[in-house]
Amino acid sequence: MSADGRWIRPESTRRPILAPLAPGPADARPAGAAGAPPRGADGATSGAGSRRRPGRPAEPVPRPPRPALRPDLLPLFAVLLVQGVLSYHLLVSNTAFVDEGTYIYAGYQEIANLVHGTPVATYETFFSGSPLIYPVIVALADMAGGLTGARLLSLLFMLSATVAVHLATRRLYGSLAAFCAAACFAALGPTQFLGGLATYDSMGLAVLAWAGYLAVRLTTGGGYPSLVLSGLLLALAGCTKYAALLWVPVVLGIAVLAGPGGPPGAWFRWKRGLLLMFTFLLALAAAAGFAGERYISGFDHTTLKRAPGHDAYGYVAGEAAKWVGALLVVALVGVVVQLVAARRRGPEGWSEFWLAVVLLVGGVLAPANQIRIHTWLSLQKHVDFGAWFACIVAGLLLARIVTVLRSRAHVAVGIVAVALVVVPLGYAGSGQGRTMFGEWTDSKDFVAALDPYVRKGTDRYLVENYNVPAYYLRESSNWQQWKDLVGVYRRDPATGTQQTGVPAIQAGIEAHEWKVVVLDFTQTGDTDRAIQPTLKQAGYRVATVVKSGERGRYTIYVAPDYDKQ
Repeated sequence: MSADGRWIRPESTRRPILAPLAPGPADARPAGAAGAPPRGADGATSGAGSRRRPGRPAEPVPRPPRPALRPDLLPLFAVLLVQGVLSYHLLVSNTAFVDEGTYIYAGYQEIANLVHGTPVATYETFFSGSPLIYPVIVALADMAGGLTGARLLSLLFMLSATVAVHLATRRLYGSLAAFCAAACFAALGPTQFLGGLATYDSMGLAVLAWAGYLAVRLTTGGGYPSLVLSGLLLALAGCTKYAALLWVPVVLGIAVLAGPGGPPGAWFRWKRGLLLMFTFLLALAAAAGFAGERYISGFDHTTLKRAPGHDAYGYVAGEAAKWVGALLVVALVGVVVQLVAARRRGPEGWSEFWLAVVLLVGGVLAPANQIRIHTWLSLQKHVDFGAWFACIVAGLLLARIVTVLRSRAHVAVGIVAVALVVVPLGYAGSGQGRTMFGEWTDSKDFVAALDPYVRKGTDRYLVENYNVPAYYLRESSNWQQWKDLVGVYRRDPATGTQQTGVPAIQAGIEAHEWKVVVLDFTQTGDTDRAIQPTLKQAGYRVATVVKSGERGRYTIYVAPDYDKQ
């Protein structure tokens, strides 16, 4: 603990990369320097007193002690255990979400394309991340352990993100702050949710988190390997999930402002950031050149020119506040405390203050961006990216509450104060995780009812949100057989005219092109109601109506003369 009451990890003996040279003590001079005794070939100091007598055995060289587990890592294991239990409880509580079915099913297709050259859908044109990275990895996990295996992969990614926030905070502010930061991150509902959901977000967040940790390591003696790895991981995070690119400036800000070495405007600080940015841009440019035009078009469509929604500013802000508002308030107080400390400590204190500001800005980027485009879609996932950075500042503040109160009684009061922040976060977070995991309908009964009508071949199936049944029934169908009710195009065989939307669906129904049609009157309710009379007129019969879960109600229509397998 330092003189001002902060619990600080001992600084590394390595010089921070690109830091100004400082003269060391006399006994630290290299061999051969003026005033230092010369050394022999074996590294021993030469001279009369160092010569061995002939025939006398050399003294044994002591072995370095084996690295032991740091005691300050033990509380981290407790945090990881609690986080793992909370997320595991979620991942076994529901069937596949539509995004999970989409990504895993796409991964199977991409693997078949890579291994056998099987045709694959152009996912790169409308996925918000590369279909060759996470979908392929999660499909391999699904091969090994089914949906549970795919979700356990996400849990591992989120646990690794918690480890990364602990290690980054420990290097910056010490072990106690690291524990508090990790506990805050694990307590959040979005963290627990992503730990049980097999989507891009868990991998993108984990890779971004380790890029942030390596940026911290870069400023505290990590050297050029940390610089290169951080830049490469930033590019990988952006390719895995395009939205992760939003936090690249935050990681660059860490590289500039973190670590000892003078005021925020020092050239060596900005040189670090520029080198990291150059490494990132070089890796990203190489990835873009390898990917090709379709990926660039998909990135532009899903990220840069994403269609705005219709949600009010207040609604989006309120949803974000529900998930990470308490954390951001704690982080804001931490920034204010850093401001007070900076006015007392001088140039280096101002670097720490601006670092805290950058981390807090990272926490509000996702809500601000989605308020800008009027949509809360995926907000519960995106806010966790920024929460990772805000947890570092929150951890520092909570650690200071304990360490500033130095007497035993006061420390006990400080620990209680920290518990009053972390425990409510965890209690609210676990409830939020359960709520988010119950937002979609259990599809077990629906898939079982649809299974007898699906066969591999040329028959076509028009199913609202088909990705979930297509994932579960992938062994008995081809991806070309499935079609959603959104974006339907058809060319009239008689006239050659192009039909789109409801007219295209109705014409296909009248021609009995769709052997099975499934309506659930949810996302495309207007379309469902428009085509329902056409189904009856064209002779389609209701094979069954399935109530799946608490809210799911699926009506399965079958074309004339199309029977069960």
